[in-house]
Amino acid sequence: MYNHMFERDLLYPTDNPLEPGSVHVSVLSPDIDGRLPVLISSKSEHNPIDYIDDVVEVIQADIFDRIRIDIRDLGVLFIHKSEEEYTKIIYENGKPVIG
Repeated sequence: MYNHMFERDLLYPTDNPLEPGSVHVSVLSPDIDGRLPVLISSKSEHNPIDYIDDVVEVIQADIFDRIRIDIRDLGVLFIHKSEEEYTKIIYENGKPVIG
């Protein structure tokens, strides 16, 4: 079982500057491959997958730059879709790969 190491709510830009997106971010303990699992749950009507580069940029700047970790290289992102369903995203060559 994974333990939550850190949790935070963040805002990210959308197509409408008057309606920013909002997500809840949970950073879990590293998995056996050494990657940091990051759970992302939407708190607004926006779909974080539609803005994934902006969401990751905000997460990187607000959380991971402080501890000098590049989440694109060392993380695996899970976007919460429904009760038990998540979309997995990893970065390869600087591009998000949705799996």
